[in-house]
Amino acid sequence: MNTEHLKKAINKIASSELIETSQIPDISLYMDQITTFFDDKLKSNKRNEDDKILTKTMINNYTKTKLIEPPIKKKYSKDHILSLIIIYHLKSILSINDINKIFKNTKDSKELLYSNFLNIQKKEQLKFKDEIYTQISELINNCSNDKTAAAAAIMMLTNQANIRKQLAETLIDLYFSESDIN
Repeated sequence: MNTEHLKKAINKIASSELIETSQIPDISLYMDQITTFFDDKLKSNKRNEDDKILTKTMINNYTKTKLIEPPIKKKYSKDHILSLIIIYHLKSILSINDINKIFKNTKDSKELLYSNFLNIQKKEQLKFKDEIYTQISELINNCSNDKTAAAAAIMMLTNQANIRKQLAETLIDLYFSESDIN
């Protein structure tokens, strides 16, 4: 596996754009404005150019499942946007039901919840660069060719993601039970 390609990929991921609270408009936005905002601010997270970050259907589904509050006069507030950013990041790992449990049982404001989330993202991006590069470099040294090294790296990353997902789900089950929602 080419270490320069690896470094480039790790640096790209570790420097993916985060949405600072100050970048979120203090005025309410219509749905089209929200999807445009997400496409603009999170475009570096797209795997393929045609991928959608957030769609109208997603927003409507989040409202129907009461994951977010309904808009007021078809406009979405800053709290809506903060919730949607968190949902965007969590939904690739957690179910909508689990995210709903977290939202319904967290009494802090969306702004404080998002601020904590943003701090976590920043710390994890910094740790990611060094830790992952070291781990994958060790794999490369133990593999006979690039494809084998890439496969080993994929298996390692997938295993790490699965272990962390299981711990997240266990914490949800311990601290955010179904009976607590409502």
